[in-house]
Parts: sequence; C-alpha cells; structure tokens
Amino acid sequence: MKHFSYVVENMSVLRAFVDRDGIVTHYREASSVLVQVYSASKDDHWYLDISACLADLMPNAVIIGASTVGEISKGQTLTGQTVVSFSFFQTSYIKPIMSVCAQNGEEQAALEFLDQIPKSDQDIKGLLFLATPLSMDMKRFFDRLDAAKFDFPLFGGGAGDYALMDRSMVFCGTDALESGAVAVIFYGEDLEIDVQHYLGWRSLSKQMTITKVTGQVVETIDHRPAFDVYQRYLDIQDDENFFLNVLEFPFLINRQGLDVARVPVTVTPDKGLQFVADIHEGEQCHIAYGDPSLILSNAKEIHQATHDFSPEAIFLYTCGCRRFLMQEDTNMETMPFQNSAQTVGFYTYGEFLSHKGELQTLNSAMLSISMREGGKKASKQVKTAKVNVLENEMDPYAHQHSRIVSRLVHFVDRVTSELEEANRDIEKLSLTDQLTGIPNRRKLDEALLESQALAERYGVNLSVMMLDIDYFKDVNDQFGHLVGDRVLQEFARVIKTHIRDVDILGRWGGEEFMLLLPNTTLEQAATLAEKLRHEIATYTFDGVGQKTSSFGVTAYKKGDDSESLINRVDRGLYDAKNAGRNCVKTLV
Repeated sequence: MKHFSYVVENMSVLRAFVDRDGIVTHYREASSVLVQVYSASKDDHWYLDISACLADLMPNAVIIGASTVGEISKGQTLTGQTVVSFSFFQTSYIKPIMSVCAQNGEEQAALEFLDQIPKSDQDIKGLLFLATPLSMDMKRFFDRLDAAKFDFPLFGGGAGDYALMDRSMVFCGTDALESGAVAVIFYGEDLEIDVQHYLGWRSLSKQMTITKVTGQVVETIDHRPAFDVYQRYLDIQDDENFFLNVLEFPFLINRQGLDVARVPVTVTPDKGLQFVADIHEGEQCHIAYGDPSLILSNAKEIHQATHDFSPEAIFLYTCGCRRFLMQEDTNMETMPFQNSAQTVGFYTYGEFLSHKGELQTLNSAMLSISMREGGKKASKQVKTAKVNVLENEMDPYAHQHSRIVSRLVHFVDRVTSELEEANRDIEKLSLTDQLTGIPNRRKLDEALLESQALAERYGVNLSVMMLDIDYFKDVNDQFGHLVGDRVLQEFARVIKTHIRDVDILGRWGGEEFMLLLPNTTLEQAATLAEKLRHEIATYTFDGVGQKTSSFGVTAYKKGDDSESLINRVDRGLYDAKNAGRNCVKTLV
C-alpha cells in the first residue's frame, strides 16, 4: 500500500503533483485506488472540478470527500485549504456507496445504504463513512444500520462548515450531497485496519439528569429548561455566538464504558438545546471541558500504539472543538502520527465509530485509523513532524495556554469533587436519623412514594409495618434519657438483624418505627411481625432488661396513596395497643 497527500490550490497544482510524483504510474500498478478530498470550500463546482480532473487521469479511482472545519495533511493542521490524498492498494479492493437522505427520510436512506453492502462477503475489513449531520438525524440513521450488526469497524466523520452550521456536504465521484452519506467498503485478505480513539475531556459540573428529550432537543435538565445550565454555570447567552461559546463545554455522558461528548448547536424558543447527535432521556451528564494535558497524554499513548502497528497510511477524523480548545497546540496532537506513516484527515462535526457492536456519533473526540496490507513491516520514520514540535518544546514560553488551562481544569475538578462529596454527606445527614443511624421520616416518606409507585405500575406486592416499644416512657422516667436512647439503638439493631437487605427500616418518630417490605404479601408481613415481636420480647436490653413491642401491619391496595397506607397501618398499631400490647394486628 502506498499513500500520498497534497494541499491543492487549483487544478494546475493538482496536475503538477500527479505528474511529479508518478501518481498515474502508481494508479496503473494498483488493484484499487482511494482518493479523499477534504476542503474548506462549499462550492459544488470546486469538488466536481477535482473529480473531473482525477477521473480523467484515473478513471477507476474511487473519489470521496467532505467539507471541513479544518484540514490535515502530512499530520499538520491547516485552515481554509483543500487536501487531496491518494491511497494505492496492491491486493485489497474498495467499493463506494452513497445514500441521499430526504427530509425525515433517515430510515429509508439507511435501508438504501444497507442494500449496497455485500451480505455474504467475509473479507470486509472496514467501512469509511462520511455524512452530513447538520441536515439529518444520525441517531435514526444509525438505529436502522445497527440492525445489520456489523462485524467490522465503521469509522469516519461528519462534514463541517466554517460558516458555523450554515451548510455542509459530502460527495462521491461527481455527486455532491447536502443531506446524505457516502462511504467506502474496504475488503481483502491482506488488509489490516487498526482503530484508535480518545477524548480528553473532564467533568466540571455536578452530575445532572436529562429529564425531557424531544427528538434531538433536550428540553429540560433536572426538570429545568436545559439552556439554564449554560447560563447559570458559564454565563453563556442565547445569541449569535452561542455555538462558538459552548464548543469547549460539551455535555459528557458515559455509555457502556465509553465517554461520549455532546455539543449543543442552538437554543430553541422554549430554552431547550438542539443537538446534532442523540441524547437519551434519563441519562446522567456533566458539563465538561477539555484538559490539554490529558489530551496530549492520551495522544502519546495512541501515537505509540499506532507506531507499533506499523501502518502504511493513517486517516484522522477529529472534532472541530479540539482546534478551538488547543489552538496553536493542535499540531502536538496530530503531527506525531506522521512519524509512523503519511497522515491525512479533517476536522469534523461529529466522529462516527462502531463501539461494542453499536454505532455511535461522538463529539470532541479524535479517531485514528491505521491501515496496512500484509503483516507488520519493519518500522520506518517519515521525516517531518517531530522537528517542529521539539523546537517549540525547547521554548519555555511555548504552550503556556495548554499548561494554564490544564491547571485551571485540575483546580475546578478538585473543587467540584470536594463539593459533591460534601453534598453527599449533607444529603446523607438530611435523610438519616442521627440517633439510630437508620433512615429518618423524610427518607421513609420518599421510599414509601417510590415503593408505592412501583407497586401501582407493576402490580407487585408491598406491605408496611408500624411498630413501637411498649411503655417506653417508663424507661426514660426510670433510667433516664441516655439509657432510653441506648434502648432505641439496640431495638433498631435487633430489627435490622432479622430483615432483608431490600427491606427499609426507618424511625418514624419517638419510639415508633416503620418497616417497608417490597414484594411481600400481607400474610408474609404478619408472619415476619410475629417473628420480630418474639425476638424483641426475648432480648435483654442493656441496663433495662426485657421489653415488649406492638405491631400494626397492612398491605398496599390498588388506589392507595401514601396517606391512606399510613393511616391504615397506624390504626393497626393503635389496635395492638388497645389489645393489651405485645401483639400484632393486621388491617386489610
């Protein structure tokens, strides 16, 4: 496999490169040829002129490309350029596919896409995928593709747009699409593909919950308008600069062990947040910020893994957010790849990756795709990248932006962790009875509402028990309140010893306790109450001796609310007291 990349300003320059480096000769000797074109231009004619020029020189080459928010050639990050790369395969073959997406037609477009993928070819090694996430719902498209259960990697990126969300496109040959997907299937026994990815973003805010989602609009977070999060924490306004201001602050979500970032693109009239990738209702998220030191640390690991793979070509698909964050330090991330093989790629509006069998749209991530034909070859250096990076590292004033940001991110991360730990402690204290260490009445109220909702929704059994210590006032009067407190502590310990982990024992108030028993019938609860009554009656309390207890028991009935349940079980305890104490009374 041979690979070349060039920065092209016009057709004359393109033809000069082709003639100078013997591109046509390589073309004649290759089994298949892939040409990738990544450009800042949004002029359809520019892409078509390139395609026409190359088709004239190499009529059987597969030509694909995308509009960008940054280009990469020979590992170097560029701005406002057109990059053309040539990959010549000696034994492998490639097949282009394309699917136009009509408005709301993602599922149909995905089906047409799938129809073009060979169903029985066992030699497929990977699929390079480019799409227009600004004009189509990638989740709906990928949900349909997921049904195919690919056993090969899918990778690529979303077409970008320097004008910020105005218009992006992909193209294949002489077809340019503002809404759709193009791809290249790679197959062949000798072809090997290694896919690496990393993020480098850290959580900054507290954990929040996505509470309402409509399509790709997050309506509420923690039951408040989603935009409030950015306004409250970062003072970001809903204006023409919203997207630029949130680029560095995506939401961070963990899915199946993979950290996934999501960048909102606009604010809706109802203060929701519009995304170009999926976010699911109920997911936990944080506001995140890129940590340059973590990014570069991850990059070094990927550089080494890539070098160990001994590639013959490297394709990079990396998020435009990383350029915005890293600024002049972006080359520290991209250029070292060039030391392993010729490196080409572009900055995206979302990176596409199959992870654990599920297709994902990533944000803020870096994808590194290494290819080679045949086994691992002797390591060789491609002389360019490392010199400039090392020269800058010798300058004590170089990369201060990254260093300062890394320290600030570390500071905010540490403060956030300490605050979350303090909040957890406060939350625990607010829900725990300080004397006995078991849930207090507030926690019991919450647990009862949750248990009752589950019983109502799923038709499962739920029983409730109210119990107290008989003649407890006598303990305080005779032995003092300190001894009385000790009796309450021992009482709670005895009860907890004889109940299940799923059962919830809490202090209702004074010497009264409540026990919630999920998946328990009234008969089972009454049997347990008799057992507990016996255990208490035969227990010797320190300094006091033996005491008895009384129990009221009831079970949830359809239509019950927490008030009716509590009133009924309370009447059961009252009946037990009136019946002479040291007994169990059940109420249906």
